[in-house]
Amino acid sequence: MEWRTYPNNRVISLHPSGFHIIKPASMNDLSQPLFCPLCESIMKTIYDEESYKKFECCDDCASSWVYPDKKKWVDGWRPSEEEVRNKYKNR
Repeated sequence: MEWRTYPNNRVISLHPSGFHIIKPASMNDLSQPLFCPLCESIMKTIYDEESYKKFECCDDCASSWVYPDKKKWVDGWRPSEEEVRNKYKNR
């Protein structure tokens, strides 16, 4: 596919199926994952985006793990895989 310059530091290309793809011109620290690094749920809301920018997790994880003890989070603590699994086992 051929990428052309598009406004706001993005590029555009026509997919062979006939739809356009628009993406950032370069993937840098503004990029974020499709899934939360902690609970692996899809990052789907603006709240998830904001939480990821601040805490590198989705909004649900920020509510569960960050806000109850933000200082501990900022100091580097993260829940264990088992704690996360137990918290979200009924998803």
